[in-house]
Amino acid sequence: MLSSVRCGLVMRRSSVLRNSRGYIIKRFQHTDVPLNAEVDQDLLLVRQKQMNDSISTRLKSLREVSVDDLNDLQKVLDNPLTAKEKQLDEELTSFLNEFSSSSSLGSSQPSLSTDNKETVSIRGQLEQFPFLEPSANDKPYTPQELFLRQLKHAKQSARLGADVTKVYNPNTHLTKPLSIDQVSITKLMEAGVHLGQSTSLWRSSTQPFIYGEYKGIHIIDMNKTLSYLKRASAVIEGIVERGGIVLFLGTREGQKRPLEEAAKRVNGYYVSTRWIPGTLTNPTEISGVWEKLEVDMSEKSTGRLLTADENASIVKPDLLVVLNPTENRNALNEAMKTRVPTIGIIDTDSEPSFVTYPIPGNDDSYRSISLILGVLAKAGERGLKTRLNKLNSDKR
Repeated sequence: MLSSVRCGLVMRRSSVLRNSRGYIIKRFQHTDVPLNAEVDQDLLLVRQKQMNDSISTRLKSLREVSVDDLNDLQKVLDNPLTAKEKQLDEELTSFLNEFSSSSSLGSSQPSLSTDNKETVSIRGQLEQFPFLEPSANDKPYTPQELFLRQLKHAKQSARLGADVTKVYNPNTHLTKPLSIDQVSITKLMEAGVHLGQSTSLWRSSTQPFIYGEYKGIHIIDMNKTLSYLKRASAVIEGIVERGGIVLFLGTREGQKRPLEEAAKRVNGYYVSTRWIPGTLTNPTEISGVWEKLEVDMSEKSTGRLLTADENASIVKPDLLVVLNPTENRNALNEAMKTRVPTIGIIDTDSEPSFVTYPIPGNDDSYRSISLILGVLAKAGERGLKTRLNKLNSDKR
């Protein structure tokens, strides 16, 4: 009833404007096509938009009506409706109701194919968005339709899923290595340190390090690995704290980056290519041409000129860390001859007696060697900081 009265007011107002000005609001024209006919749905939507735009534009033009015209309108509105106006009011209300119901896309239309269900679902929101510009069935979506699709998808699936926590990030082994206190059996197994070699490649001297066998490969005991890793970390920390030289060795592909990062942390050196035979046992031929420089405990040059005997003396590392001992037997033999202690990652096919401080673990996995090498480098860095702090305290 309320909508009928409102429509009647609009019709009465339109008749006055038509009489006084003659062009503001036109009479709703009757269409020759019945509303319930099977017309193209796209054409119907376009007509609805055009009608909405026309009504909105003409209603805005009412702002230009003068005060005298408004007084005349008020007088007309105060008069009761005539029979003709009531009939027009009823026809207009019926027309708008049928026009609004026919714009619903919930019912199936012959012109809409079953392959265009997504378009139908988007156009079904025209009741909420009457100024939406729909696209034809054979045309791409308009920017407005794409925005509505994204909005609907966000409402339906934005809250789906779960919060992923405790994710293993192996890339942090290089940039943010773990300290020995933070290492656990869980973290070692996440990096694959427990995976040994095939049982056919097993070396019997690694029996104390083996936990068991699974699907043709040996499983390394992580309790032993953690224990040996703590001992090796204490060794490298003590050597760096006393000003020792640490040399890292790894000749496999992909090991250069971890070696470089570890050497930077302890102010040491690394070899990522082929080990030159005689580097330790024949230094006069290998390293005799290298320039020697005297540094103090803070790794700064003293500027003192070395004597002939000092230039001819042998400079060897205080600790050799080997990532793949199986391929570097020559380096281990030279270290034993020159009495240089060694730390090595011993897999189930390696010989632990060649290394002074073995660490049972997987030497084939990049994650495994990055984790172990990062822990050793972190321990050496802690020893370097301790040494520098002692020097600064002594200067004070």
